[in-house]
Amino acid sequence: PCSAGSGRPSAAAASAAAEAEASAPPQRWQLEIPEVSNVLSQRGLLPVSFNQSEHPHCSLLSVGDDMGGRQAQLSAARVNAMLEALEALQGEEVEVKMTEIVIEETMACAVIELPPILPCVFKIPHIVLGTKPGVGHEKAGAFLEEVKRGEAKAGVTSIKLPVPRSMTG
Repeated sequence: PCSAGSGRPSAAAASAAAEAEASAPPQRWQLEIPEVSNVLSQRGLLPVSFNQSEHPHCSLLSVGDDMGGRQAQLSAARVNAMLEALEALQGEEVEVKMTEIVIEETMACAVIELPPILPCVFKIPHIVLGTKPGVGHEKAGAFLEEVKRGEAKAGVTSIKLPVPRSMTG
């Protein structure tokens, strides 16, 4: 289901909360997709040197954290519209489709299609399936954009699923 990491103040409390927001922890919106764990349980999907993601999810938006510069590219009006849409969908289940698995030397990601009503800060919505120990998830969005543009370094494996796999999150 679509969920946020913390609550958001009401409109009446917004001005009082604005000062505290600078020091508050980020409010993260993500789509949890437990079914991805079933995909990860398939032997040989991830390289043996990778750690499997413990809580597979698609990051949608994070207020108070720029998500690798992605939100800097959005206007305040766009971020607010995304927040409104995410708040309206909180707790709702939606269908997503896994279309591709992309693996490089430090991480593996699943590219997914989101329903049009679900906003995402990333140009290519994705789920990090696993990484080498010590590798963070922060670079996944930029890496997938490089792959799409054909600028990825050697050693990238892209597996397009012949039939997109539908999952509920």
